[in-house]
Amino acid sequence: MMRPWILLLCVLGFASGAHGQDTPTIEIDPGSLGFSDDLGFRDLERAIQRQIDAYDEGRANLEGRITFGARSYPKSVLRDTLVLFREIAREGEECLASLPDSVCREHFDRSIKKRFRVFTPAAGTSRFTAYYSPDFTGALAPTEQFRIPLYSAPSDPVLRASTREDIVYHGVLGGRGLECAWIDADLFELYSLHIEGGGRIRLVDPVSGAITTKYLTYDGKNGQPLRFFSRLMVEHGWLDPSDMSHASQHRVFLERPEIQRILHAESPSYVYFRVTDEEPVGIDSIPLTERRSYAYDTAYYPVSGILSFTRLTRNDGREISRFMLGQDIGGAIKGPARADLYFGFGEEARIAAESLGAEGRQFFLIRKDARSKPKKTKKRRKPIRGTRT
Repeated sequence: MMRPWILLLCVLGFASGAHGQDTPTIEIDPGSLGFSDDLGFRDLERAIQRQIDAYDEGRANLEGRITFGARSYPKSVLRDTLVLFREIAREGEECLASLPDSVCREHFDRSIKKRFRVFTPAAGTSRFTAYYSPDFTGALAPTEQFRIPLYSAPSDPVLRASTREDIVYHGVLGGRGLECAWIDADLFELYSLHIEGGGRIRLVDPVSGAITTKYLTYDGKNGQPLRFFSRLMVEHGWLDPSDMSHASQHRVFLERPEIQRILHAESPSYVYFRVTDEEPVGIDSIPLTERRSYAYDTAYYPVSGILSFTRLTRNDGREISRFMLGQDIGGAIKGPARADLYFGFGEEARIAAESLGAEGRQFFLIRKDARSKPKKTKKRRKPIRGTRT
């Protein structure tokens, strides 16, 4: 989901076109690559359809041109690429249902190499991290079990700017009708929800006990600076810098209640949420698809939905080889060869996300039959006589 502290930078980046419409990529010969999908195409069509819907509904802007390598394309090539790729992926999925895996892989690999041009970041190796959406149990009214409130964004700009300490310890937003839900969690888990920018909630009916699954969607922030608890803990000497895992942070937070308010005071950023029927969204209001969406730097890739073939080895030795779509952004996701993979919901996704940190390769696909024209090169201006050159 859209990382809250980077929202303003994202808007400014799109408005100014920080790096124009040229992507920092080079075209490569795909002959030596082996294209396959380690998830067997699962959930891929859903991610593609969500992106196509964003294009067709005008949420993702396809006006103008975009350059990959030395080729300039109308941005509509991104939609056309997804349509063609979806057809080939469907064929691959149908093949796997009836024929040997090796046969299907070979046919799919041939089709990709025949029908797409392949580009890669000119910087070479990409750095990958991952993120997830935490799970909560909650209710729409407070109970002895559900005590921690989640707030929607106040319309009053003064209230909206309240600090984390003001909200959590002074209750400045309480009783104003801004509570969207109450959860069974501690304050560190609430902070984690703010860092991830969205989550899933199982709402319990207080009378029947029935459970309804909803989603916690980003509704804005207070505009205050964010300082990660992990870094503050290390600075204060409360956390060993050699082990800054989520579990270690949580343990220290609970074992030392005297540090909790200090952390809240020194990290005043606060995130607001709303309860929705749809999964957390990324840029262009696109619902994120677990293990298919990733966050990237829009300063270098100024449009959502670029089809990426991702290949890397996780820290636990497992290989990732799959197709993903750029549909989100993140505060720490900066640079032309950087990606943050979305792993979905819950504890399993959290563990998988924490074990990912690795380097690998990204390859961007553009359908080969799309019309392109050579990238325009800027003419070097002649120096003005009498000035330093």
